[in-house]
Amino acid sequence: MKPTESWDLFFSNTTVYEIILKNSSNLSSQITGVQLIQSFKPLIIPCYTLVVLIGIFGNYLLLYVICKTKKMHNVTNFFIGNLAFSDMLMCATCVPFTLAYAFNPRGWIFGKFMCYFVFLIQPVTVYVSVFTLTAIAVDRYYATVHPLKKRISISICVYVLAGIWLLSCILVTPAITHTYHVEFQEEGFTICEEFWMGKEKEHLAYAYSTLIITYILPLSAISLSYIFISVKLKNRVVPGHPTQSQTESDRIRKRKIFRLIVLVVAAFGICWLPIHVFNIIRDIDINLINKHYFLLIQLLCHWFAMSSSCCNPFLYAWLHDRFRGELKKMFTFKQRIIPANNCVAVSVML
Repeated sequence: MKPTESWDLFFSNTTVYEIILKNSSNLSSQITGVQLIQSFKPLIIPCYTLVVLIGIFGNYLLLYVICKTKKMHNVTNFFIGNLAFSDMLMCATCVPFTLAYAFNPRGWIFGKFMCYFVFLIQPVTVYVSVFTLTAIAVDRYYATVHPLKKRISISICVYVLAGIWLLSCILVTPAITHTYHVEFQEEGFTICEEFWMGKEKEHLAYAYSTLIITYILPLSAISLSYIFISVKLKNRVVPGHPTQSQTESDRIRKRKIFRLIVLVVAAFGICWLPIHVFNIIRDIDINLINKHYFLLIQLLCHWFAMSSSCCNPFLYAWLHDRFRGELKKMFTFKQRIIPANNCVAVSVML
């Protein structure tokens, strides 16, 4: 299919083809950028591979522990399970396709359907992860600061999770309606990109709204929730006359919780900051970013954001006593005593 024939399916004028060439920073620059990142391939691919392996395997362990252990079937752990699932999906869709798209000189090679499907799933999983992180923070806030208040039920938790996925899909709709798959047969190059033809103001409004909804507001909510939790734990008084050992134990527990709180906020803020700054600069004026290094910078910012999916298993599970205990059970060898010929034989089981 010729480029003009492809675009005629969406538009009735021929100026769109020129707009695409302009907004895509021109094809020669795109190809130059692909050639540049080829030299960084031995470094970038192992880094992305590490994110995929840790992200998928670590979050799978969380889901496995939550599903298998009945005593962990509670609201907080269901939120953590939803976070783990969205992070797994993010690693499976965002990372491989983004990496292949960036390194392939022919651009997008996965076809039209996968173009729209992947570009739908990518932001949805990101939004779900962000909103679930916020829900976990709010849930921890009520459990710690208002321990006597009635917690939400499992059924309400399910509705909240469904609402998170639905809201994420709604927020992605404007971007998907402006995503197009275009083949440039003469150049041997195919793009799958988001373009807002003649709607620069609407695009900026959507970009800023996305920044506020998916970064500023969640980061503020998470930070405030954990600040209140820290203050509550610091001021909490143990009833009666605590012994020195009880006081020390309480102090250690508070220190662990505070460390976890700081790590949660820091990981979320730091991992997602570069990609948000990059997107804002790109949306304001794409020429502010050197065309030669555009793809490389974008790829590095994307990798940094995706690394957040590796942090969550450590922060929400392996630093949590109960999760850590269940994981130890999974990987601990148990000894079983079996009598044989009046002797004691020991068999080791996983």
